[in-house]
Order: sequence, then C-alpha cells, then structure tokens
Amino acid sequence: MVKRKSNKSAKFQDDDICNSLHKVHGDMITKGNKVLDSILNLKNLSVSPALDDALGGGLTEGQVVVMTGDPKTGKSVTCLHIASKAQAMGKRVYYVDTECRLERKHLEGIKGLNVDDVIVIGPHDGIKSAEQYLNFITDAIKSDEGAVIIVDSISNMLPEEEMIGALTSRVRAQLPRLLSIFLKRTAADIRQNRIIMICITHNIANTGGSKWSPEKKSDSGNQLQYQASTNMVITHKERWQSTAGEDLGQKVNWLIKTSAAGGIPNTKTESWIRYGIGIDEAKEVANVAADLSLIKKSGSWFTLNVFIDDSDNEEIQKVLKEEDIDTSKPEEIEKFFKVQGLDNVSDFLSRYPTLCKILQDKLQLL
Repeated sequence: MVKRKSNKSAKFQDDDICNSLHKVHGDMITKGNKVLDSILNLKNLSVSPALDDALGGGLTEGQVVVMTGDPKTGKSVTCLHIASKAQAMGKRVYYVDTECRLERKHLEGIKGLNVDDVIVIGPHDGIKSAEQYLNFITDAIKSDEGAVIIVDSISNMLPEEEMIGALTSRVRAQLPRLLSIFLKRTAADIRQNRIIMICITHNIANTGGSKWSPEKKSDSGNQLQYQASTNMVITHKERWQSTAGEDLGQKVNWLIKTSAAGGIPNTKTESWIRYGIGIDEAKEVANVAADLSLIKKSGSWFTLNVFIDDSDNEEIQKVLKEEDIDTSKPEEIEKFFKVQGLDNVSDFLSRYPTLCKILQDKLQLL
C-alpha cells in the first residue's frame, strides 16, 4: 500500500510518488487539469462567418494549420484576410513569402489589412534555403508569443542540398524529412507560445495506386499532415457574377477535414472572395442568415425581418434615424429593410457594418 502524506509545498499534494518523480524530471510531469486549463485559455482567431462556422469558431492558438488547394483558388488571399483579423486582435503577422509572389492586388486589396505592420520574409536579396526559412520561423516561434506565421508556400522551400550543383533528377527530395525534424522541434513551443502557424501547400498527383485514394493529395510529407490540428482544403472555385453578368470575384468551396476549434470533421462550406476587398463577410452573413430564415425570402425579394423584429435595438434605431425613417410607421421600417436580390442584401449589410455585426452575433448564438 502506497503511503501518502500531506505536503502543502509540494507540486503534487499527498502524492509522494509523483513528488519524487517531479523532483527528478521537473515540470515535464504535471496534472491533467493543468493541461486542460492551458488548452481552455487558448483563444480562437476568427476567419469569416462561414469558415468560422465550419471550423467550430475559427483558428485556435497553439496550432499548425495546413491549407491546401490548386493554384489561383484563393489560398493567399484567404491568408492575408486572416492576417487582417489577426492584426485586429493585436497579433503580429509574419508572412514567409517563399514563392516571391506577393502582388500589389494582394497587399492593397484586403480590407482592414495594415501593410506597414506585416513582416515579410522572402528572397529579397537572393534565394534562400529551406533551412534559412525554417531557422527564422523557429526563432519567431520561440520569441514572439501569440504571433501568426503564414508560410506561402511551404511546398516551395528548397533545401541546401538541392540548391547546389547541377540540376538533376537524381537528387533525393529532402524537404519532407527536413520539415519532420522542424515540426518535432517546434511543436511544444508552438503550443506554449500560442502561435498560429499556417502552412500553404500544393496539390500533387496521388500515385499511391489504390482506387480508394483521392486523385490529389497535399505535398510536403506526412509529418506536416500529422502535426496539423486544423486541415483546410480548397476543393474547387467558381466564378462569382452579379445578376447583370459582372465579375465580382470567386466562390471558394472548402472541405474542413479537421479543426482544433471543435468543428465537425469533413465539413463543407463556401467563402466568397470579392475583388478589391478579400473575403466578403457581408456576403457570407447574408447567405447563412437566409439559410437559417433570419432573412425572409419571397420571390426575388428579401426582408431582413431580424432587424424589424428587433427595431427597438439602440444601434438599429440609430441607423433608421440617420436614414430619416419614421420609426412610428412599421410599414416604413419594413420598406427600408426590404431588398431585391441576395447580392443586394450583402451590399446593404456592407453599407451598415453595425447591422452586419448584429446579424453576425445572432448567427453565432444559433
């Protein structure tokens, strides 16, 4: 029978065995409730209404996120949108631009992004090796608590061994092995320092041979997939046009395979990228609200009954007064909140950010 005695100053009260183990091995041994408390203290970074819903609340601190998709499907724009949301939370953003493809439309076309505060790491003075990038990222993880690190893309990193000498197909691919070592070294620091590390990867042909395997898979090795607590895949994109045939942007179709925030595995959702602003959150709010009947549809007309039913709300009253709506006449209020076409609903919500926020908050409670 194990003898136990009270020891108020010990790490494990009344537990001589664990106290003796802690004396030898230090804080690598702790109680499960301490681990749970540290997990519960991690915050979620909001992405957009539709993606947050699919992810279970956004991207959780202390995690590796893998984002995969074909070229030009919206990965970089989505990451820069995430960067703007991170800045709004007071987080520093590092953008590791290994492909050197950041363009003016990326840096100027994201609503809310403060370009001055984005730290860009790239081959500005000559090509850099994978080791150089990964060593920088390791230092940032260890030294900048709460930071968001976006790697665009991790697939494009070139190990030193593959940089030197003549081009030849006989060089053994070293990147997956290098990433495996890097991820094993940094896993604990990513969690402890509440880092969100987003790794963009490329789709490659799946040559596994099984008829049950998908035609494409993410490159950069299995260790990255194992380490990722959140795995986001763009399955395909579609043109987004107005009813008049004007190109507004693109609809991005997502498969959320896993999410650290608690989303249901293999959830499908859509995000809407509007040219000139990035992800159009008002469009996503309008779509989700219409699906949940917070916006009433009759033919091509939509009535924002959620605002009509709550017209005594101080913020809603303020908007009505600014638009000179007679709030004593219910028919005038209903007329103001009646819009033709779902795209015009999103335009309406874009014009009135406070109303969009009210609707978004209601969606989060459902």
